[in-house]
Parts: sequence; C-alpha cells; structure tokens
Amino acid sequence: MTLDVFIDDEFPIPEDLITTLKAAADLTLNEESASNGIVNLRILGDSEMQQLNKEFRNKDKTTNVLSFTNNDISKEVTKNIGDIAISYDYVLCEAKENGKSFSDHIIHMLVHGIYHILGYDHEDDASAKIMESKEIDILAQLNINNPYN
Repeated sequence: MTLDVFIDDEFPIPEDLITTLKAAADLTLNEESASNGIVNLRILGDSEMQQLNKEFRNKDKTTNVLSFTNNDISKEVTKNIGDIAISYDYVLCEAKENGKSFSDHIIHMLVHGIYHILGYDHEDDASAKIMESKEIDILAQLNINNPYN
C-alpha cells in the first residue's frame, strides 16, 4: 500500500472514495517510478489547515492542499516520501464553486500533492505545464475530466 489515510471523524469520506484515493496514489507513484514510496494523507478542517499554512508557509489563511516532502534519513527505512494535508472544507467549497464533484476534486488535490512531493511545482509557466500535464494524464486514467478546463 502506498497511501495511509487519516481522517478526522467529522469529515464524511466514504470507503469507496478512500479506495479511489489509494488507487490514485498507486497510479501516480507507479507512473513516476516511485512505487516503493509511502505517502500519508490527512484530511482535516480549515482551521487546522490555516495553522499549518501559517507555520510552514507564513501564509495566515487556509488552502486546499499542502505537501511536505520527507527529506529525513528515516526515508530509507520507512519508505515514507512525504505527507499531504487536504482541507475537507476548502475542497468542498471549491468543488461547489467550480461545478466539480467533491470526489473528483479531492482526488485531484491528492495527485497534485503527490507531484509536489516528487519535486514538481508550478512556479513558472513551463513547470506548471509539465505538472498539469502529468496530473491530467493520471486523472484521465481514473475517468476524471481535465480540472484545468
């Protein structure tokens, strides 16, 4: 298994969505030849996400997803390549605002977060194009429409 999921009790994530999140992680890591890696996913609320964003990015606001790459020496033993936090509240609101299903959007945020852990970013147009292309390909394999249209 490549994805360990931790969900606060107040957020109703059905088992079939958890199964799809794990499949999306497996697919993404396999595509990037990182199938031995383990990613931790924590689904939490806006207030905790805001605290994380403030502490680690100096941004005192909530966001949809944060990724934390494991650069620790333990990586060789644990195979943990990183942690991802996704705000249930933020993703739910974003999905409604953009006419997307919650499931599709949270899966996209997971894939997006994994690509950050693997070293991809969207700091400039060229980097963004590469990262978005990879995300679109993974999501298409999961029958999820291009989220950037």
